[in-house]
Amino acid sequence: MKILQRYVVREIMLPFLVCVLVLNFIFMAGYLVRAANFIIGRHVPLLDTLYILLLALPEMLSYTVPTSLLTAIMIVFGHLSQHNELRAMKASGIHLFHVVLPALLVGLAVTFVMLVFNDQVEGRASFELRKSTKKMLIKYPKALIEPGRFVTLNDQIIFLAKELHGDEMRDIIAYEVEGSSKPVRTILAERGEITTSENGTEMKVRLFDGSISDAETEGVHTMQFQTYEFPPVGSEDVRHMQKKQKDLTLAEILVALRHVDPVRDPGEEVGLKTAFHNRIAFAFSGFIFALIGVPIAVLVRRGEIVVSFAVSMAGVSLYYILFAIAKALALHGVMVAAIALWLPNLLLFAAGLYLLRKAVLA
Repeated sequence: MKILQRYVVREIMLPFLVCVLVLNFIFMAGYLVRAANFIIGRHVPLLDTLYILLLALPEMLSYTVPTSLLTAIMIVFGHLSQHNELRAMKASGIHLFHVVLPALLVGLAVTFVMLVFNDQVEGRASFELRKSTKKMLIKYPKALIEPGRFVTLNDQIIFLAKELHGDEMRDIIAYEVEGSSKPVRTILAERGEITTSENGTEMKVRLFDGSISDAETEGVHTMQFQTYEFPPVGSEDVRHMQKKQKDLTLAEILVALRHVDPVRDPGEEVGLKTAFHNRIAFAFSGFIFALIGVPIAVLVRRGEIVVSFAVSMAGVSLYYILFAIAKALALHGVMVAAIALWLPNLLLFAAGLYLLRKAVLA
């Protein structure tokens, strides 16, 4: 029996590792094209670009690892079902639960690994990615500015330049928020420029020939300007960057919850609770995918890679859509986060048990 179970684990691990590599390469393809453009066309150093790519990888792994596990299980058990090997095992007196158990244990192991990874690695990498991107923006501002795309200077300023001619920007739209309680300021300018200090530690944005519109309680107040300069963005801004809720570890979220005032800032409490349950519930996708993958593979009875991948993508898409809906319900206060974010797992867990009993354990 142990020989058979080790065989199932070995059969799962190879396609699992291959799928992880392939999926991450596919998702990284767009980043690699942009990276080549930065290095060749915009003269950004190779090491700086590779470091940004490395920091973007952990977030991808939180999606691609469970997806790869589901695909691997679909391939292995689809092959066993297609060639009647499961029937042969059952006819030999082997209860199929012993064949399914290794897949479930692998799914459980992936769940705990991803729980630690998402908590300790992904959040920190996400925060470091924001900081490194900000440093690159300060040092190489023209490399990150693309015509028609918004660029975030800091937590209060974002702007868009419709045209970029060398060092000059044209047709600029900018939004500025001076504080959480103050309205958004809209700035329109015909042209603008970005300059970086000689040591690369400070960036300045100047706009020319435009207008500023401030929303007020009585209406909108507009004034014209010839020159407008945003507050400089420099290394000090990077050092004082704050973590977003999605960047916090579970321990940091619990500490923040103890200090938040639910009466004065209910939105902050809801966001923190949503981030806490999201971090844990999302990690359980590995076990959930293993539970539903085995019976679906047995019922489909196809072990080809293309078929297995297609079915896996359909199942993964459904799960992530349900999870996105659950997260939105929690953030908007429609449902308690502890219920909303666990609901997709509970629904698919129940469906997996039903299908497993029907397809394998009957």
